Amino acid sequence: MDPVKLIIDGQEITTVKGKTVIQAAAEAGIAIPHYCYHPKLSIAGNCRMCLIEIEKMPKLQIACNTQVAEGMSVLTQSPKVLSVRKAVMEFLLINHPVDCPICDQAGECWLQDYYMTHDLQESRFEARKEHDRKRDIFGPNVVFDGERCIKCTRCVRFLEEVTHTYELTVDNRGDQSTIALFPGAVLDNPLSANVVDICPVGALTDRDFRFKVRVWYLQKTPSICPGCSTGCNTSVETYQNRIARFKPRVNEAVNSHWLCDEGRYCFHDLTGGERLTTPMIRQEGGLVPATWDIALRAVLKGLRSAGQLAGILSGRNTNEEAFLFAKLMKKLSPESALQVFYQERELTEVQKILMSPDRSPNFRGAAEMGVNSNGGFASLMDKLAAGNYSGAYVVGEDLTTANGNHEKLRSALEKLSFLVVQDIRMTDTAKAAHVVLPATHFGEKEGTYTNRKGRLQKLNAAVIPPDGALQDCEIFIRLLDAAGERVSYSTPGEIFQALAQEIPSYRGFDYDAIGDQGVQLGSGGAEPS
Repeated sequence: MDPVKLIIDGQEITTVKGKTVIQAAAEAGIAIPHYCYHPKLSIAGNCRMCLIEIEKMPKLQIACNTQVAEGMSVLTQSPKVLSVRKAVMEFLLINHPVDCPICDQAGECWLQDYYMTHDLQESRFEARKEHDRKRDIFGPNVVFDGERCIKCTRCVRFLEEVTHTYELTVDNRGDQSTIALFPGAVLDNPLSANVVDICPVGALTDRDFRFKVRVWYLQKTPSICPGCSTGCNTSVETYQNRIARFKPRVNEAVNSHWLCDEGRYCFHDLTGGERLTTPMIRQEGGLVPATWDIALRAVLKGLRSAGQLAGILSGRNTNEEAFLFAKLMKKLSPESALQVFYQERELTEVQKILMSPDRSPNFRGAAEMGVNSNGGFASLMDKLAAGNYSGAYVVGEDLTTANGNHEKLRSALEKLSFLVVQDIRMTDTAKAAHVVLPATHFGEKEGTYTNRKGRLQKLNAAVIPPDGALQDCEIFIRLLDAAGERVSYSTPGEIFQALAQEIPSYRGFDYDAIGDQGVQLGSGGAEPS
């Protein structure tokens, strides 16, 4: 790559040939205002907000489509530039409704931000604002408010260039132009809600999140999507200890800027329902509440006396939990059959952009931790349904949803001499258990996932679990301790350091060095790639 030196606002910057001024400035920490530019979309150059002054050029140039040149001198804050930005903002706001109090984009709207910096004046127009369509339903996830739209065309370009589904277009010309669905089209492709993320104003909003909570109340936690083994980077955004929405985090090694709709909304199914908060033990009248000490003693006694054991771990459990689970099951019975819960599906071409056929986000990691006997998950389910096991420990999954013959599997679970279920809800599998242990879901725990391509990434706790539920790691450690194998680690970081010494492909990696972007296994160790 040919190096290029230029000056932006008096700061000498070295970049490479082919970069645009807006890219070079961003790399140097200099923000140039923009609306229509997006680093993963083609250049439209229609908002004119990124105009800059370049020495020896008589007219202002758009930074999004002007390539850097050796010796170029750029001003992004000159009086001429600021005057034009103010005019651009005034133009964009001529017909924009002043409905910030009821707009879901308020608090993260670029019109608001740039107005405070570059306009900050009363409207000079006495005529009424021209109105456009309100609350136009584009699809199951997206609603359009036309009068807020600034025609940046980001949404249209995304559907043309990323998903290739072409649901939206710019209709009409001049001041009559508007974003519209093609006749007969519905915006319901598997990545449809990304148009909400890239809309810089409040024109496109998320129907699931709309009017739920103001964004300035949200607590944002960097984490990993639990929807499949792609391992998309997300921001888990919470309010009053509840997950309000998922937003994508940029990671060019995994999901770029995007997030599929299935992953975006999966937290509803994974966290909803009435939570288990008390251990339960089966007695004559059915499952009754018990203390943790009594329940854990019953688990050990029952599994030890059950005979042939099967252990099924959710693919949403972390590497640290899988490491402990494998250690516990092998301690109880070296012949235990262990598998990670696995469900596969066929994907369309659009789904393949981000989604994985495997619904278990940490299938690879859990298998590498030792939760992986010969035969695979489907074979284990067939053997379980056939009555080949007398005892089972199921963590975080409802097995009655995993097999084509639900009734046969449910009957087999009821016939087990001892069944332990560790979950957040009273599922059909839990109803057949002899001991039920209340645990935590993905949003309440810390640890690591390994995606299907071998990228090691961090899961972070975004909400606090209910009183009475224990972290899966804590449950496994307490059981190991009671089984006679006292371990010296307790936190996810300490457990990771222990597994990094035992699991060959994880040697040399440090928990704190994983960071928000993750590291690639096989890259040689501690430095993020």
